[in-house]
Amino acid sequence: SDRHSSSETTAKPIKTGRFQNDDKAYVYEAPECRGAELRPSVNIAVTYMSHRAFSLKIRMKNCPLEYFRKFITPEMLELLKEQTNLYSVQKSANHNNVNTMVKELEIMIGLYLRMGLCHLAGNRAYWENDTRCPMVADNMSRNCFQNLLATLHFTDNTDIKQGQAEDKCWKIRPWLDMFRKQCLDITPEEHNSIDEQMMPFRGTRSPIRQYVKGKPHPWGLKIWSRCSSSGILCDFAIYEVGTGKKSLLGMGGDVTETTNYFPTIFFLQHHWCSTFFNERSTMWELCLAGCQLEDDKSLAKRGRGSVDARVEKEERMVIVKWYDNKSVTLISSYCAVEPQDNAQRWSKADKAFVEVRRPHIVKEYNTFMGGLDLLDACIVRCKYHIRSRRWYIYLFWHTIMLGLVNAWLIYRCDCKQLGVQNTLKPLASFFARGFVLEFQMMFTLLSKRVRVGVPDDVRTDQVAHWPVKCDKRGRCKLCKINATTTLCEKCDVRLYFTEE
Repeated sequence: SDRHSSSETTAKPIKTGRFQNDDKAYVYEAPECRGAELRPSVNIAVTYMSHRAFSLKIRMKNCPLEYFRKFITPEMLELLKEQTNLYSVQKSANHNNVNTMVKELEIMIGLYLRMGLCHLAGNRAYWENDTRCPMVADNMSRNCFQNLLATLHFTDNTDIKQGQAEDKCWKIRPWLDMFRKQCLDITPEEHNSIDEQMMPFRGTRSPIRQYVKGKPHPWGLKIWSRCSSSGILCDFAIYEVGTGKKSLLGMGGDVTETTNYFPTIFFLQHHWCSTFFNERSTMWELCLAGCQLEDDKSLAKRGRGSVDARVEKEERMVIVKWYDNKSVTLISSYCAVEPQDNAQRWSKADKAFVEVRRPHIVKEYNTFMGGLDLLDACIVRCKYHIRSRRWYIYLFWHTIMLGLVNAWLIYRCDCKQLGVQNTLKPLASFFARGFVLEFQMMFTLLSKRVRVGVPDDVRTDQVAHWPVKCDKRGRCKLCKINATTTLCEKCDVRLYFTEE
C-alpha cells in the first residue's frame, strides 16, 4: 500500500526482555505529523530547573566559592585527606606521613586553578627564579606541592572488597560516586542531552583508554555525560572497555538504559542522545519494533529535505526520517515534522549555501544538543595539564574542572535571574583567589595598576584580619576620603579608624 495510506499496519515487536510491554503489538500510522497533536500518553511528573539548581539557600552575597563547595564538598576533601595520609605511610619505606589537612588540600586546588590561568612549561617553573609566580610560590612550597601530588589517594589499597577489583576505576570510585551524587542533586532543566565526552589522555597505563577517530583529542577516556542545554553537567558514567557482557541494544542503548535515562523508548521526554539516535541497528531492530520507513534511495530521489514519518497510535511516539546529505532517524514524544522551516545548508555541487526544508524535530535537536560542547569549551579555557604515572589522577583533576564549570554556570544563571550584575572575569580566578586567601595571610595577584577586590567570603570570615602599620599613607578602602597608615594584613587594604 502507499505510504500515505491511513490503513493500520500491525508489527510484532522483537522480544528482548528490555521493554515493559513485551507481548504487545505496536500499531503505526502515517499521520499529518502536526507537532501540537503529539503528546506522550504516559504522564511523568517532572520538576524542571528555572535557573535555580540547588534547593539550598545560596544567596548572591556569597562568593562563587560557595557554589564550588556544593560539588567538591568538605566530606570529599575529608576522604581525600584520610586516604592521602594513609597512602603516604604505606608508600614510604620509613612510614613517613605527609600529615596533610583539608585546608592544605584546598590551597593545592586553588594553586592548580591558578596554574590554569597562567600556563608554564612544568610544575616546577612556578617556583623557579626566572618564571616565578608569586601567588603560587608564596602560598605553598614546591616540595609540599610535589609531595601532595605524589601521594593523592582515594581508597585503601589493602582493603579490597569482593568484586571491587572488577571495577577498573575502583581506585577513584569513592571520589567519583560522591561527586556524581552532588551532580544528581541538581534539578534538571527541561532539555537535556546525552553525549560522549573525551578526557584527553595518551598514557599507556590506563585499562580504559580509547581511540575515537574524528575527535579533537582521539586518545583519552570516554565519559558518557548528561548535560542541560546551558552546559551544566547533571550526570555522568565512565565507559569501561571490555566488560565482557553481551550487548543487545548496542553501546548507546545500553548507556541510556543502565543510567535510567529512558527505561523504555516510550519514556523519552525532552532528552536528546546523539549516539543512541544514530545507531541504525539499535533503533531499527529493537526500538522501532517493525516500523517500516522509506529507504534511503527513495528519499535521495526526492531530494534534500525529504522526510518520512510514522506515529505509534497508542503511545503517540513519532518516528521521523529526514534526508539531507545522509539520512537521520529521530524519535520523539513531544514534537514531529511540523512546523517545518528552511535551513541554510552547504551544497558541494553548487559550491554555495542552499535552503533545505527541515522538520521541527531536527531543529529542536540541533538547538538543545550542544550542552556538552559548551561544557567542554569552558573546561579547555582554564585546565592545566599535570603529568602523573597514575592514570586515575587525571580523572581527579577532571572532576575538579567539572565542578568548577558547573559552579560558574549556575552562579551566572543566578546572577541573571536575580538581576545582579555579573563581572566577566576569568571563571577560575574567583576560586583560585578564594581558596588561597581564605587560609593565607597575604598575597599579590595582579600588578599595581589593577586592584581586584577581596571576595566577600574572605573579607567577612573574621579570621586573621590583623591591623598593621605601613610607611606610606593611603586612602581608606571604605570611605575613600581619609588617609591612613593602618593596613589589614590579610586583605592588603588600608582602613581608617574612627571614634565609633
